[in-house]
Amino acid sequence: MKLALAQIDMRLGDIEGVCARIGDQAELASKQGAHLLCTPAPLFGGMQPTMLIDYANYEHEVVRSLRDLAARVEPLHIDCLVPAVIALDQVPYLEVFLLREGRVSPLRSMMSLRTGSLDASTWDPPVFDVAGSRVAVVLDLERDIPQLPRGCDVALYIQMNGFNAYNEATCGVASVADGYFSGDAARGGVWIACMAPVGAYDETVYTGGSFVMDESGDVVAAAPCFEECLLVQDVSRGTPVAALDARDLPRFDREEWLWEALRLHVRDAVSASGRARVVVPLEGDLPTSLTAVLAVDALGPRNVVGVAFERAEVFTPRQEALECERMELIRALAANLNIRLVERAQGDVSRWMDRDVPARDVGRLRVGIDALYLADVAHEMGACTLSALTKTDAALAPAAALSAGAALALAAPFGDVYLSSLEFLARYRNRRSAVIPASLVTLNAVEDRMGQILACAVDACPDDPVYTQRIAQLLAGLEPAQVDGVLEAHVDRNEVLEDVPLYRSAPESAALLLMLVRRGEGARRSLPSTPIVSARSFAERAWPHMLGWSDLGRDGEEPLCVMDLAREGIKRFETLGEEHGERVRGEILGLLGGLLGLSPEQQQELMSEDGQQRMRENMERFESGLREMLNAAGAQHEGPHPGEAAPGQGLRGYPFFSQN
Repeated sequence: MKLALAQIDMRLGDIEGVCARIGDQAELASKQGAHLLCTPAPLFGGMQPTMLIDYANYEHEVVRSLRDLAARVEPLHIDCLVPAVIALDQVPYLEVFLLREGRVSPLRSMMSLRTGSLDASTWDPPVFDVAGSRVAVVLDLERDIPQLPRGCDVALYIQMNGFNAYNEATCGVASVADGYFSGDAARGGVWIACMAPVGAYDETVYTGGSFVMDESGDVVAAAPCFEECLLVQDVSRGTPVAALDARDLPRFDREEWLWEALRLHVRDAVSASGRARVVVPLEGDLPTSLTAVLAVDALGPRNVVGVAFERAEVFTPRQEALECERMELIRALAANLNIRLVERAQGDVSRWMDRDVPARDVGRLRVGIDALYLADVAHEMGACTLSALTKTDAALAPAAALSAGAALALAAPFGDVYLSSLEFLARYRNRRSAVIPASLVTLNAVEDRMGQILACAVDACPDDPVYTQRIAQLLAGLEPAQVDGVLEAHVDRNEVLEDVPLYRSAPESAALLLMLVRRGEGARRSLPSTPIVSARSFAERAWPHMLGWSDLGRDGEEPLCVMDLAREGIKRFETLGEEHGERVRGEILGLLGGLLGLSPEQQQELMSEDGQQRMRENMERFESGLREMLNAAGAQHEGPHPGEAAPGQGLRGYPFFSQN
């Protein structure tokens, strides 16, 4: 069998366009002799379709377009495997459609109907034959490989999870060099074909890197990462095939893969907006500079415009020198990137606001006016805006980001990347070409920006001087790595206060950071779209914005849970039942003892455990003797009359007291 993997990037939800592109790929694959073409999973509705699948005509449109596609590829004599998410009882359900001989067959639903278990929570690998080979569709190699029926030749793995910078398995062929996938092929004794998507689908990003691996775990064909490709490969189980040199396979590098994934997201997000240009605010700091470089890599220098604002609050020679240095850094960056730079001078904010005296909140007003300037430049040039906020900004100071116009931006490329990681990204990018000024690719630049974020977080606290001063003191001595370490543990890994890295050395500071994260939930709802590149983004970690609780740990106490309360309640009821039974038995024995004339000591002896045991033994001997007597009497009887039972016959096999 010859297999083709169509690693294509299409706009999310363009159903007719997607089917047309699949038809084009089928024609190309057919010319190369392919028998089966597989397409990526998120093309139609993405892997997080939310309410899209609930629309009445969405499923109708998917099925109608697939039928038209099946009719188109029928003369090509090639089968197509097209996964798509639909709704099953209002639950997202990944269906795998097989287009063969002009028909559309939903493999998973058909298999479930045959077994009588149509349930979105279950998954059995569909298996079908193509050109003499048996192909199984799997979504989780570790789970599905042991379930494959005997005789399967190829496990067609459809990748669903988007890129995660801390999970190498989401990077396709780049993870094979570090031992991923090879063990699954050897354990199952089958070939593995990985269909890895490429491109951005809303917040989810895919890196590509589809590949075909033989049963010994060697890669025999691989598609490039971060670009489209049609990969065609002969699959012949049990036949030796020349493998690719392991040294030629791409290797995972976190900074490189993260940069390229963000570049793909910027490119696809801007394209989906219907515009070609972006406007980036330049502040002479690391985040805005790196955002401009990323935009240039994604769109080209002609489609990127930088906007810089000369600050009006310059009163001392040192402030003037710092301002001149900042503007020179901005101009140097624009020259290195060969982008257009628009400079704007700030006026008197009090005059803009029609005030007689300077405003106390002049800084906040200034950034708000800068945001209006930025939006005006974008409108004038028919461009969209990119925000330079990081995940650290979103965690601690989302309100300040909104004041600076983040809500007007199309996207925030680094919104799921912590501030301290930007230094390493900048170093990686400067190794390719040193476009970022060297003074910005330092720990000092990260510390300066972290100080601004923490200052904004303090300003957003209640207007209580004592309270505000205490917060500022707790945050002042923290290093960027410490702050981001707490945030990463709490947000990405859901660690409680006692388990975050800073707790042992500065428990109050760690608790304060968790409180600031909780308080910013409402403002985070208005932040721009962010590509998901971590274990858990803020888009996935949505809390009630009115929440007044943070997980501060148990302070050494044992964990409490509802099931323990339930077990305690059942045990208490059982104990009460035993006590009640003991009390009733005591009353009955006391009554019998009084009737029989027993002394209090004899009654106590009778109620004891030993007395109860002797009573049971005597009763058993009495019952046994009575049964033998009745059986003997029945044996001596001459025989019953017709229709009459023999004496003792109805009592055999039953306890004595059950007959009374």
